[in-house]
Amino acid sequence: MRIWAEEIKKHTHDYVRRGGKKNRKKQVSLIINFLEFTSSTEKFTSIHELGRRHVINFWKSHRDLPEKTAYDYWLAICKLWEWIGKNEKPPKPNYFSIQEKEAG
Repeated sequence: MRIWAEEIKKHTHDYVRRGGKKNRKKQVSLIINFLEFTSSTEKFTSIHELGRRHVINFWKSHRDLPEKTAYDYWLAICKLWEWIGKNEKPPKPNYFSIQEKEAG
């Protein structure tokens, strides 16, 4: 089994047990999808090695995601960032940034 899979299991076990079960299970599956994609494109062993570049590459490869799905992925990646102790938020998909600039 991959090392990152063992690390993520430690975080997800308690997370799924509390709160809204459906939403938390969905977030965990999105996190695993993100990690599977990242693992297939760039080799990493620990979730602590993840950074902005990995997220940006994910968004570039998934430009065709519906806005709602991309937002769900972003929220899941935010949760992953929280687990691994990153101080800043992960990068958002480009069209989120464009909409924020137009609104502001």
